[in-house]
Amino acid sequence: MSEESEQEKTEQPTERRKQDSLEKGQLLVSKDFVMASVLLTGAACFAFFGRQMFQELVGIFRNGMDVTPALSRDLPLLPVLADRFLSSIILILAFSTPLILAAIVAQFLLGGIHFIPSNLAFKGSRLSPVSGLKRMFGLDALIELAKSVTKVVVLCALGVWIVLGSLPEIVSLTFVELQSAVDRVGGLTVWIILVLVGAIAVLGICDAGLQWYKHNQKLMMTKQEVKDEYKQTEGSPEIRARIRKVQQEIAQRGSVADVDKAQVVLVNPQHFAVALYYDFAEGSAPKVIAKGADVIAAQIKEKAEAKGIPVLRMPLLTRALYYTTEIGAEIHADLYRAAATVLSFVFQAGANGEPPDVEVPETLRFDSNGRRSGEKS
Repeated sequence: MSEESEQEKTEQPTERRKQDSLEKGQLLVSKDFVMASVLLTGAACFAFFGRQMFQELVGIFRNGMDVTPALSRDLPLLPVLADRFLSSIILILAFSTPLILAAIVAQFLLGGIHFIPSNLAFKGSRLSPVSGLKRMFGLDALIELAKSVTKVVVLCALGVWIVLGSLPEIVSLTFVELQSAVDRVGGLTVWIILVLVGAIAVLGICDAGLQWYKHNQKLMMTKQEVKDEYKQTEGSPEIRARIRKVQQEIAQRGSVADVDKAQVVLVNPQHFAVALYYDFAEGSAPKVIAKGADVIAAQIKEKAEAKGIPVLRMPLLTRALYYTTEIGAEIHADLYRAAATVLSFVFQAGANGEPPDVEVPETLRFDSNGRRSGEKS
């Protein structure tokens, strides 16, 4: 059962998985959403600026057809026609630019615009008949067919509803003046376009949600894939543990030079050694300025004895300080009382006499392997 759960794609895709999908050209794309955005923008432009643009186009067409003034003044015909052609191009660009921007913004909202060079490369699988049949009769093809049928049915139903609802107004156009009829036809056309484009926009939003769900499902990961990726990016736990151990050993080896500053060195007595320093001027908590295990512990002990620094055998407190405090840091707050008792003894008696009994909290008691008291191995 646990192996099955490891293979089920239940985990959300990581950032690396998403980045890999982009590099492979697996983008979130919704043609219906982009097309709906373009049509909606075009309908809005047509509704607000359609009359003005139509009049401009008619004026350009009339002027373009009339070349009599140019001929009467012996002007070159080609520059005149080019100037009028340029005017029509500018007008077309003014209308098409918002449509292009709408397409760009729509794709940006879906997941950004990315240039994938690998998509331009030749892929033999695209020429495979088997792959082509799978695309034609696969689940994705059936979904696309259902979407197309839905769009046709919805748009036809809306078109019939609008025409039937506007039928009295259409019939009445035969009894009004031409200019009034043109205005009414224009208004009716805008209304039909807005309704149909609005329906397309709703279908586009639904398609965007569907495409996002399908894209996310493809990127979902199994627990094992997440573990493998973490190992690749961060390294295996064993390697990271080994690196930390080496770093600690380097720091401990370097800290032996600071033993000269210590007021007391606590030992396990054989496996661990911790050097404590208390700054009277600063008046803060005692600090661990050197610590080590095994060989480094022996070096700390030897240097302390050579410098005449008291070395006290206190196993519980030594292990507590070793496992709870980094080199150069203040000791754990729960060990203040014990450390103060030891320092007070050293300041009064030096290394002479029996070390005082100190109380180490149960939660800070460790064995030689670093396990807390009561923990199972």
